[in-house]
Amino acid sequence: MNETLAVEPPREPADHPAEGVPTPSRWSRFKARLRHADTTPKPLAPAVETPRQPPAPEVRDTPATVSQTSVARRTAVVLAILLAAVIAVAFRGSWTSQSDAARAAHFDPTGAFLYPFAPDGLIVLALVGAVVLRHKFGPRLYCLTVVVLFTITSYVVNHLHGMGTFVMVGDGEDAILVKELPGEVVGLIAGQLVGSIAFGSHILMHVFRHLFPAALDGAVRTIAAPATVHAGPQNGPGHPADGVPADPEAEREERKAWAAITVRMLFDNGIKPKRKLLADQYGISERQVSYVIADVERERETGADEEPPAHAVGRTAGAPSVPVLAGAGSVNGHVPGGGN
Repeated sequence: MNETLAVEPPREPADHPAEGVPTPSRWSRFKARLRHADTTPKPLAPAVETPRQPPAPEVRDTPATVSQTSVARRTAVVLAILLAAVIAVAFRGSWTSQSDAARAAHFDPTGAFLYPFAPDGLIVLALVGAVVLRHKFGPRLYCLTVVVLFTITSYVVNHLHGMGTFVMVGDGEDAILVKELPGEVVGLIAGQLVGSIAFGSHILMHVFRHLFPAALDGAVRTIAAPATVHAGPQNGPGHPADGVPADPEAEREERKAWAAITVRMLFDNGIKPKRKLLADQYGISERQVSYVIADVERERETGADEEPPAHAVGRTAGAPSVPVLAGAGSVNGHVPGGGN
């Protein structure tokens, strides 16, 4: 039999110095490292470098911004002063014309001195009112109309003054007109004064209604609240004990609830409800009656339950009988919901 001899794998000569293989010198190892470094591929540089993002600027007021802001403020202040000076000069020039016109129309010296405040002052105040009421078309248009109207009248007075219409001889109450004033001019002078009172008061009311709406609305609600009707001290949702008057809002809602019941009954009997009669009978306004009728019609269209509200049902047994709409219509000689 042939015996197969195992063949040993070849050994690496450099790792086995014990078998007579010489150890590489330091110079040989250094050259091997150099060859390894030369053959190692170097990473390629990118063809296009990504641009570096500049750092986000800090959000703060720069000296240029501060300078612009201060310049704008100084410019606004200077412009306001110049405009105020122009208005003052124009007012002073018109003052003489208006005052002389008042003296020519037989105003006393004090009244003639204060007279220019009425027409020329109203022009300025009406402009201020137009700015305050800038979001309300009607009042703003009214203020601008007053401005235009009194600007025209003031121009006419200044024109007549320049033509020598109001020249007087003498001082004080002994002053005499050089020529008689026409009736139209006297009417213009008097109209400026009376018109300033009327138009100025109207503008004042518009401004008050705009600045203080809650106060005026509260006054209207107090006036429009229906009077409380009692048959005596009662206990219930709408009538506290010991005869204390009920809340006007709750009383009005209760009246609207009874009106709604009557409207349903009228519709059930084929009768068209009348707003004025319902308003008179239940002490509510015709607008509220219209809302009640619209609610009942919508309720009937949608097929909702037609029972009275819960707060009205709770008072049905103990509440006094509210007069049912009389004269709204009858079916077989009976008023709907009433007696024979």
